[in-house]
Amino acid sequence: MNPEIALLLVCLAVMAVVMTVLYLRYRNLQLLHQERMAAIEKGVAVPVARTLSPWSPRVYLLRGLIWSASGLALMICLLGLAVSSHRPESTESRMWRAKTLTRSLGISMDQAQQIVDKDQDIDDRRVPLSIALLGLIPLGVGIAYLVFYYSDETRRIPQPEPATAPSRTGLGLT
Repeated sequence: MNPEIALLLVCLAVMAVVMTVLYLRYRNLQLLHQERMAAIEKGVAVPVARTLSPWSPRVYLLRGLIWSASGLALMICLLGLAVSSHRPESTESRMWRAKTLTRSLGISMDQAQQIVDKDQDIDDRRVPLSIALLGLIPLGVGIAYLVFYYSDETRRIPQPEPATAPSRTGLGLT
């Protein structure tokens, strides 16, 4: 498969996933709004909004690990794609191209062979190795999150324990 087509398919797949997630999030909020509006119209108590869990500095650790791992995976994937696209053209293919040139242009086989050899030197349709450096972007973001997490002083301060629900034994249930 042509590397450009593979990269295009990957980009389209990522865009499809992102668009699906955004649509599902929008649909969820729309249904929540309709539920609340129906409760208000009927005079029923409006359902309580979900409470978010308390913020924790560990969020930065999680984000840093996710971004860093994604950056490394992207670099490895792009490096593998670039390395696999660097294959020398076979002798059979070069001879076929030279024969095609002799028939179409009416030149000698030696001249056609020189043209094919020059074309092979100029042929830059392969994916360059430097494309793997694109993975440094998410890797850098992840490292920035990790540096912030490890340099943040608030994570060393003990966080208060959130109130827990009463146990089943405290309610008389066994």
